[in-house]
Amino acid sequence: MNSKDFPANVRAYLNEVSAIAAATDENDIAAVAEILLAAYKNGKKVFTAGNGGSSATASHMVNDLTKGCAVLGRNGFKAICLSDSSTLVTCLANDFCYEDAYKIQLRTLGEKGDVLCVFTGSGNSENILRACEYARENGITVVGFLGRDGGKTLPLCDAAVVAKTDCMEQIEDIHMITEHALATVLRERLTDDWGLEVIFPPKGHNFKFALFDFDGTVSLIREGWQQIMIPYFCEEVAATPGGKDADPAEIEACVTEFVDRLTGKQTIYQCMALADEINKRGGKAEDPMVYKNEYIRRLMEKIKDRREGLRDGSIDPEELLVRGSVALLQGLLDAGIQLYCASGTDQPQVREEAALLGLDKYFGENIYGALDEHATACTKELVIKRLLEENGLDGSELLSFGDGFVEIELVSRLGGYPIAVATDEARKFGIDTWKRDRLVGAGAGAVIPDFEEAQKIVDFITK
Repeated sequence: MNSKDFPANVRAYLNEVSAIAAATDENDIAAVAEILLAAYKNGKKVFTAGNGGSSATASHMVNDLTKGCAVLGRNGFKAICLSDSSTLVTCLANDFCYEDAYKIQLRTLGEKGDVLCVFTGSGNSENILRACEYARENGITVVGFLGRDGGKTLPLCDAAVVAKTDCMEQIEDIHMITEHALATVLRERLTDDWGLEVIFPPKGHNFKFALFDFDGTVSLIREGWQQIMIPYFCEEVAATPGGKDADPAEIEACVTEFVDRLTGKQTIYQCMALADEINKRGGKAEDPMVYKNEYIRRLMEKIKDRREGLRDGSIDPEELLVRGSVALLQGLLDAGIQLYCASGTDQPQVREEAALLGLDKYFGENIYGALDEHATACTKELVIKRLLEENGLDGSELLSFGDGFVEIELVSRLGGYPIAVATDEARKFGIDTWKRDRLVGAGAGAVIPDFEEAQKIVDFITK
C-alpha cells in the first residue's frame, strides 16, 4: 500500500465506524442505562468483564461509572472490573481452569440484584459464557456489549448492544462509543434524579410540626420573581449619582447579593436594603413600601395569566406545584405531623394562592404571610416561636422545608431539622446546584429537588 493512500483509507475506516454507530439502536442503549440506574438506586454492584482488547473497555467503563458519574460529592456507581490477568490465572491454575476465572470472581463478590456487563466481539468466549450462565442462575442481571451476531452470549443477556460488523477493531470502537454514551446520559440523569441527599441525619428528633415555605418550595406561581426584582432594583441603583457611572455588572452583583441573602424574609426587607444602597450611592431613597408596591405591580403583571388560569380552571394546579407536594403533605398528616406554612409574601396573597392550588385543605388556617404593619418583624421567626411556646415544644420537634437561606439558618439555629428544597424552578425538576450549595451552607440537614419521592421522605423523618 502506498503511503499516499493513508488519508483515504483512514477516512474510509472512520466513515465505516460512523455508519455502524449511526445504525446502533438507541433503545438498546437506553435499556442498558435503565438497568444500570436501577442498580445504582438499589445500592447494587456493577461488574464488567472482557477479553483481549475488550478488557480495556471493561476497565474504562468502571472508571466512568465510579468517577465520571459522581455528581456534586455523591459517590458514583459501585463498579468492579473482573480480571483475566496472568496473575489471576496463575493463582487459580492449580485448581481452576482459565475459563472459570470470571465465574469464580462473580461467585465470590456478586450477589442477587447486581449487574454483569460483558464485552465480547465474538460472543463465544468460554469464560464470558460461564460467567453469564452463573449470573443468570443466581439473580444477577446480564448486559452484553457484543459484536457480529452476538454469538452464544446474546441469549444469555437481559439487554444487549450489538456492533454489527465482523471487524474486531470496529466492534471495540462501537463498544467504547456506547459506553461513553451511557456514562453521559447516566451522569445527566443522576444530576436531575437527585433523590434525598443526607448531609447529617435527624438523630434525636421526634417531629410533631412541619413548617413549609411557600414560593419555590410548594408553589411555582411566582417562579421567576428574581428576574423581576433584580432588574428593577438595578434600575433604581443605576439612577443614583453614584450609580450612573458604575459598571452595570457591579450593580447587578451588589443587588443580587442582598436579594439572595434576604430571600425567606418578607419582601420589605429587600426593599429596605435597596433604599440603603440608594442612599449609600448619593441618592434620596423613597419609603421602602414604594419600592415594594412597584415590585409587586411588576410581578403581578408577569404572573397574572397563571393566577387567572388557576381561577378559571384552564391551568391544572399540578402544573404550578413543586412535584410531589400533595403526596408529601398528605403523608405527613397521616404520620400525625401538623402542618404550617410561613411565607415572605403578603398574607392575603399567599392565602389566596394556596387556595388556588388546593393547599388550604392541608394547612387550614395555619398559613402566615407578611403584614405591612409588622414590616420589621420576621414572620417566620414569629410563627416558629409561637409554635414552640404554645405547644411546649423544643426545636428538636420541628421539621422544616424551604428554599431560602433565612429559614434554613433559623430552624437550624433553633435546633430543628431543616430540609432544603433546591428545586430548579424554571425546569420544574432537578436540582439548582447554586441553591443547593447555599442552603447546605446555611445548615440544611438534607437536600431534595422536589417531593417526588414523598414516601421516602416521610419514612426518612419518621423512622
